[in-house]
Amino acid sequence: MAADPASVWKLVERADELVKYAQNRDPQTAYKQARAVLDEAEALTGQLEQKAADGLRAQIETRRADIARFEGES
Repeated sequence: MAADPASVWKLVERADELVKYAQNRDPQTAYKQARAVLDEAEALTGQLEQKAADGLRAQIETRRADIARFEGES
């Protein structure tokens, strides 16, 4: 399946949802799942046009930093 920016963005949104509701379940498991989804999204960016890929990679890195911060607060 060829990736497009919208499909990659949906994965980023899925990771956001996992983080958003992490406190309603086991946060460490939710953060681990969110990182796995972000890894999948990042892998798909290699199939995108450079400009779109760069923008999505920046968003992915922001989410990873947020997860690391949330883990530090736990």
